[in-house]
Amino acid sequence: MAKIASALDVAKYLLHRANLDGELITNLKMQKLLYYAQAWYLVNFGTELFKDKIEAWTFGPTVVGVYHCYKRFGYAPIRYADNEKIEEKFSTTAKEFLDEFYNIYIRYSAFDLTQMSHNDDPWKEAFNSQDKTIKTETIKEFYTKKYQELHGKKA
Repeated sequence: MAKIASALDVAKYLLHRANLDGELITNLKMQKLLYYAQAWYLVNFGTELFKDKIEAWTFGPTVVGVYHCYKRFGYAPIRYADNEKIEEKFSTTAKEFLDEFYNIYIRYSAFDLTQMSHNDDPWKEAFNSQDKTIKTETIKEFYTKKYQELHGKKA
């Protein structure tokens, strides 16, 4: 069984791709990318892409550890040098998923992704709760249902 990556590893992979493509990712955008990557991985594979919990913050879903790692960049794009060959930390399946996910989601702005997440039940429910944790099962159920509505079939 493949080892589950950390959210920071997923973030580094997305930054690696962005570097190759000349794209820019801010910490705000990264947080939403991690949330949606987790959601669609759950839908497609029935398991988590990463174990780190996601919290409902004012500006949307946030992986606290990754946020703190990159907060020094403020609103500026995250600068990342791939000195650790991040691609080697992922299975072929996970890399293929992340590449496809990246190709779809990189075009959205941080603002767009924040608005999208604010319109979806997992963030709303967690944001209005005491705990603020967006539960993995809630994410999986919501996005599986969304997939089925969009495609008229099971994931």
